Amino acid sequence: MVTVHMTVVSVIRLLNEASDLLETHVLGNEKTMERSMRSSLGGNSVDIGEITESPDTEYMSTSAILHYCKSKILLPYLKLLTIMGLRPLVDVSNSSKFTICVSHFHSVQVAVYMSLGYILQYMSCFRRDRGFCYKLVPLALASPKEYNTYKEVCYGNIVFAYIGPSALHFMGFLYALYLFRISDNEQLQNLMERVFLLSSYAPQGMPTAKPRRLLRMLWFFIILSVLWMCLSLCTVNLMMAKGTIMFRWMETSSNEVILLLKVLLIVCTLVHDMVQATIVASYCLQAQLLQVHLTFLKERLLNRTITPLNWMREIAEFRKLLKYLNEDLAPAVCMFIVVNMSWATSGLMWLLNWDKIDARTEPIMAISVLNQLLWVSAVIVPFIQAARLSKECRQTQSVGHELCVRPFLHQDTSHEDITTILMYASSLKLRAKLFHFPIAGRHLCIILTVSTIVLFSLGMCHYLQ
Repeated sequence: MVTVHMTVVSVIRLLNEASDLLETHVLGNEKTMERSMRSSLGGNSVDIGEITESPDTEYMSTSAILHYCKSKILLPYLKLLTIMGLRPLVDVSNSSKFTICVSHFHSVQVAVYMSLGYILQYMSCFRRDRGFCYKLVPLALASPKEYNTYKEVCYGNIVFAYIGPSALHFMGFLYALYLFRISDNEQLQNLMERVFLLSSYAPQGMPTAKPRRLLRMLWFFIILSVLWMCLSLCTVNLMMAKGTIMFRWMETSSNEVILLLKVLLIVCTLVHDMVQATIVASYCLQAQLLQVHLTFLKERLLNRTITPLNWMREIAEFRKLLKYLNEDLAPAVCMFIVVNMSWATSGLMWLLNWDKIDARTEPIMAISVLNQLLWVSAVIVPFIQAARLSKECRQTQSVGHELCVRPFLHQDTSHEDITTILMYASSLKLRAKLFHFPIAGRHLCIILTVSTIVLFSLGMCHYLQ
């Protein structure tokens, strides 16, 4: 009985220690579970290892890698999507009707805030490309002896300045809502877990810090989107501090009501930017993951840690993930690109005094330039990510030729397998697409060159003074 009691106590002690280790790993401390077994992605052998201090620089088990991926990046990002109303608050299959209704109410609430923001922007004559747009018009005089008086009124085409961009912006949100919530897909989760598993691989048993570098790269895009939202919020506040703001149909309201409308305008505009930044960041994250996915698959094939047949199967899975990016997620991003590009172009023409109606307004140069840079950055970042992914896809086509120039490493590989890989890789037509058009780095270089030439030409013709 004493022996049994000692055994039970030992087991309980081990379970407590394992629970403490797991809790420490979830909290993100430095001491985490590094490896309890070594499991090769391409084989079935399992080796027993030890628990060390640095899970980011050594091999980890499959379960530890998946836990690391979920706790460090996947769950926080899914929470961000939930806050934006793009994912349900609870699991619909295991929840009550009340919690399901609350979850749907949250998404409806976000949609209401966005719709209210469009209305408030029209009421206050606020345009995202240049700020508040008022002009002075002379009032009708009661007698010739009275002095001329003027009144501030809104100007601008209601269809092109407000209804069109707002409708397209809202359609982008609704499409993303369907994509992330109603269609109930797990593309991002599957892709992220697959890439983190591949990142734990290191040839010839060498240590690797790839999971940690991958985590930093993914968080970089999220932090960049948060920074973009903060800068956009600052520009809106500075534009509002410029002068008196009027709201259509509410000119005679009290100061408290006007203040409430101003606060709602800021909040709703922030919701617009948060939704857009989240969707664009999701595209950039998945494009980055696909690029890293191809890189890791290429390394595994060249280092002979995966068979040619399994490599072609992995490429087939990659093709499905790329198709989701090009055909499902890209349309939502393209809607925002059209709106952002329209705002950036209109704002630039306004800064150059090319607006035939608003040619006398003196913009606050620093705020206006920052505003245009924000819209330009929101346009070019998805194109840059798509071009980087397309570049990696083109490099994958030459993986068969790289096998042929490594005779010592692949001397045991049959000539038939090498020929199969060479023909299969050369026939791959994988490209990232936006607007159903393949994006390449050379396209961006051409656009940048033409833009620079136009900029210099305008400056030489005194349009930029």
